[in-house]
Amino acid sequence: MHLLRNQQTRQGTRGMMFAAVLSVVVPSGASLAGTTDFTVQYQNYNAASPSDNIIEAGIKIRNNTAASIPLSNVVVRYWFTKNGATTVSPVCWWWNPACSALVVRTGSVSATGADQYVEIGFTSSAGSLAPGASTQPIDLGITFGGTNVNETDDYSYANQLSFADWSRITVHDAGSTPLGGLRGGTLPGGGGGGDPVSAEFFDDFSYTGNSDPNFTNWWSIRTYAGKPGVDGAQWLASNVSMVADPSSSSNKLMRLRASTSGTGASTSHVEVLSRSKKFQFGTYATRMKFNDIPLSGSRFFADKPIETFFTITNYVENDPNYSEQDFEYMPNGGWGQGNTSTMWLTSWETTVVRTSYPRAASHDGWHTLVLHVSNAGISYYIDGVLWASHAAMYAPEAGQYLAYQLWFDELDTTQGSTRTYYEETDWVYFAKDALLSPNEVAAKVSGFRTSAVTRKDTVP
Repeated sequence: MHLLRNQQTRQGTRGMMFAAVLSVVVPSGASLAGTTDFTVQYQNYNAASPSDNIIEAGIKIRNNTAASIPLSNVVVRYWFTKNGATTVSPVCWWWNPACSALVVRTGSVSATGADQYVEIGFTSSAGSLAPGASTQPIDLGITFGGTNVNETDDYSYANQLSFADWSRITVHDAGSTPLGGLRGGTLPGGGGGGDPVSAEFFDDFSYTGNSDPNFTNWWSIRTYAGKPGVDGAQWLASNVSMVADPSSSSNKLMRLRASTSGTGASTSHVEVLSRSKKFQFGTYATRMKFNDIPLSGSRFFADKPIETFFTITNYVENDPNYSEQDFEYMPNGGWGQGNTSTMWLTSWETTVVRTSYPRAASHDGWHTLVLHVSNAGISYYIDGVLWASHAAMYAPEAGQYLAYQLWFDELDTTQGSTRTYYEETDWVYFAKDALLSPNEVAAKVSGFRTSAVTRKDTVP
């Protein structure tokens, strides 16, 4: 098996007009069930600034039915990610007849491209919408208490400069659950929250060492030369070890190390890869400790180590079925981030096309990473917070490996002392064809440990 990630071609790479009411009127509370009763038209009023602290959307809804419908019967939902912001404040900035005829609120959800939604409801004073008629644009504003957010990972976002149909803003029966009562548009996928698990993979890395037959039956350690990383570096099996968990005497951790003395020849990298390439759609999760400070030696910011958990197919240049999803942490920065610690959340579709969200912050310490992969798209969670969602085009077409790596993208060649960076892994989990919330993943792992299950694999 030859797996090669070519670093030279990649970076880990994230502002009413009602028709008159006709003789046929749907009584208040009645429903014309269907997903095409309404069409939303959308214009991004803030398209020039997708990474500031404001979302501003122009939203119109059109009645596609043959009946006049009281607007108080329906609500409109805009789906987005708050990217860790602690304040989410939705407001109507303008509407005719009046913003006072609207009720705007926010709610939480776990879905592809959305951990929040804003719901626009209508009071009885808003009136009814005749067949074929559209509302005047609602100018919806969402602010985040001064915190900048990345709109491009939002399910309902588009760089749409004029009004056009947009299915990712949805219309629902008033009073329905967040994902229920759909009357128009397409829901975000990957909601998590109760998907049945028919097959799963779990490993808590309780091995005697890297040569333990139980370990080598499931995992391989790379020893061949090549990219990614600095030229001349070795990939060493000795850089993988099992160590005692200082917080639990009965637990072990898998530790990966990478070292350098400032030259390619003195540098060693490490990769641990699942032997099986059977992981495609579902929930991926792992608990990892990232480290800003070397295990030994001095921290030089010109060194650019990369601590990673990722999924990948066999690397074949220009392969149309190549895919990869990355959590890549650079404690000393890099890839245009200067010396700022950054976690890169990246999805690949072929070896050339990628999309990435850089979260600039220290991730030193333990974190639980959850990845949702489905036909609807890909979502990246860190400690239960959704940080990035990528479009359906990045969904894998084939089975993938599970992998961990630690390698250097650049070196401080002026420093000759030896320094060693490291990452540690507590456990890894995969649920086939099921999208589990981070809390559900935590419950799964807790159940394994309560039952003394150290390894499980029922994934065909």
